[in-house]
Formats: sequence, C-alpha cells, structure tokens
Amino acid sequence: MPEKRICRVNSRVLAPSVLLKRVVQATFFQKVIICAVAGFLAASLIQWAKVFVEGADDALNKGYKHHAVMGP
Repeated sequence: MPEKRICRVNSRVLAPSVLLKRVVQATFFQKVIICAVAGFLAASLIQWAKVFVEGADDALNKGYKHHAVMGP
C-alpha cells in the first residue's frame, strides 16, 4: 500500500491544496479562548438588544409619559 506523502515546496511553504487537506484540531487553551470570545459576543448582542428595545420603547411612548395618572 503506498504511503501518503505531503509535497512541500520548501520547509515552510505548503501548497493551498495541501493546506485544505490537513486536519488541525484546536488545543484546550484555544478552545477556552474561542468559548470566551463566543460568550462575549453573545453577551454583547443581548445587551445591544436590551438597549435597542428600551430606546424604541422610549421613542414610541415619549408623549405619553407626562399623562400618566399613577406615575412618580
């Protein structure tokens, strides 16, 4: 059975077709960083949605705040 060999142009440069066939798995530390970045993006999306909804609510109901009977 013939061996699979990776052809290298030189010791540092690989052809793009060879790079696509290579399987690279993330280390534990890389997975921790990926999860931290994903968590930060999820939290910022939730925070942006809260600010957006509060701003839209204020824009729609701005004229009705001074007419409230039981308001502070």
